[in-house]
Amino acid sequence: MTRTALFETHADDHGCGCVPAPAEPDPGTTADIMQARAIAGGLAEFGIGPARWSAAYDHQAAAVVLRVDTPRGLYALAIPAPGQPFPVRHRGERIGALDCRRTYGTADSYTAAHFAAFLRDRAALDIPGRDACPTPQNMV
Repeated sequence: MTRTALFETHADDHGCGCVPAPAEPDPGTTADIMQARAIAGGLAEFGIGPARWSAAYDHQAAAVVLRVDTPRGLYALAIPAPGQPFPVRHRGERIGALDCRRTYGTADSYTAAHFAAFLRDRAALDIPGRDACPTPQNMV
């Protein structure tokens, strides 16, 4: 005698009904993720490649965040509402904000440069070839 299970499916236009359909992200979240990825693309100039960053919605921050892995741990740049400065979090706490705001006139590469400088100032990022202080090796 063989066993057969009766599956109750609620088929709709997303699939067979066995697995719930994924929730559609709202357009604001999609735009924020795209901006976080664009900012991350600008970080490549400072030696932060795709293996060291991720962009996703963070429920704790209630915003899309760009996380960057550094020798001092993960830093998260939250994508704020338009007109607001970009907050930065480390170990779950807000530690500051960038000196630029999210506006239509602010280029993503500009925001990336500010984020890289923010990380450099906290000794979380070593930018090769961009020493501010002269050393005996490069003095004339």
